[in-house]
Amino acid sequence: MASDLPSPSIRPSLAEPEQREITRLCIETGMLLLQYGAESALVESVTRRLGLALGIERVEVAIMANAITLTSLSGGHCITTVRRNEERGINMHVVTEAQRAVLAIEAGELDRAGFRHRLESIKPLRYPRWLVALMIGLSCACFARLAGADLPGCALTFAASTMAMLVRQWFAALHFNPLVTFFAAAFVATSVAGQGLVYKIGEFPKLAMASCVLLLVPGFPMINSIADMVKGYINTGLARGMMAVLLGSATSAGIMLAMTVWHFPGTELVANPTVPGHGLVQLLQTMALAAVPAVGFALVFNVPTHALGYCAAGGAIGRGLRYLLSPGVMPIELATFVAAAGVSLLGVYIAQRMRAHPKVFTVAAMIPMIPGVPFFTALTAVLEIQRNGLTQDLLSTAITSGLRAAFIVAALAIGLAVPGLLFYRRKPVV
Repeated sequence: MASDLPSPSIRPSLAEPEQREITRLCIETGMLLLQYGAESALVESVTRRLGLALGIERVEVAIMANAITLTSLSGGHCITTVRRNEERGINMHVVTEAQRAVLAIEAGELDRAGFRHRLESIKPLRYPRWLVALMIGLSCACFARLAGADLPGCALTFAASTMAMLVRQWFAALHFNPLVTFFAAAFVATSVAGQGLVYKIGEFPKLAMASCVLLLVPGFPMINSIADMVKGYINTGLARGMMAVLLGSATSAGIMLAMTVWHFPGTELVANPTVPGHGLVQLLQTMALAAVPAVGFALVFNVPTHALGYCAAGGAIGRGLRYLLSPGVMPIELATFVAAAGVSLLGVYIAQRMRAHPKVFTVAAMIPMIPGVPFFTALTAVLEIQRNGLTQDLLSTAITSGLRAAFIVAALAIGLAVPGLLFYRRKPVV
């Protein structure tokens, strides 16, 4: 016997005021996600699912670098609206709460009025500034220890990065352009850490200079850029990638200006490449030291409190896996890719259980594998070329270190994008 229920693909037409209200809810949700750092695929998916759950027949979304255009279709009637995007910083708590609100309305736990109330009640999570600054200082000190610095060098790194983070927060509170903020923070960090060269603090004072500026790594713009381009959002991916390049360039300019103003020597780094210890002890120390920066940067990204433990575990697992794979088993670039892909896949599994986006757990976990020493070595070599002229050794150091840093960063970004390559599948054209 035929069912009296309508086909799932046929939806009753909505009155124009009702359709208009749902359209506004959809684009406001999409804007909220985009403003606080969600990738383009998540923004489009969530807005479409919300519209369908509220009775819209079809929702089309076009995401640009600084705007969203959304069209809803119901009963042959279209409504199109456009909103301009204004960046409000990375806040994964907002992204998680907005996503959970859509899941709740899909599950029938909320009606339209309830969803609007819940959406309007979402407030950005902001950790105390002093806590973030101290955790970033401790994170950069752990970076220095991972690179082989002794305890005086780690203490110097802690002081420099904490001061730089306070400067970054102060400039951000005054609404300076992010490029100015990163430039000023890099200048302060390098100026403070460079005193280790002047006063001979620690055995490897340049490791403090290389580690203290890692608080300025543009992790989210870089990773969102790769994710967007992998999933077909080329325009937003290029825009985010260019912003990551500009932030990195501002950081580099701040470092080089500080080294020039204070006349810090630019000789090549001499570093102990490993954490003191042997075998299992060294592995455990590496994992413990990597867990701290993962939590520190999770605070910067305003990750929900209940997810901080997962970020720490991801950072420890990723760095530990890379330690086991390199340099004896495979090159560090390939080991970085394998470790990043493993953490990313684990993040997808955790995200499904926690009802959150994988990047809540995975981006902060990637930070401990950032190649700070090769990047700083390349900058130092470039500065020496500017000061003393081009030599074959300096050119070789600049190219080798720069390429190594670039390949490791690319391995991190591509490894993090592996779930998107495997699970994000569009319907074929033919």
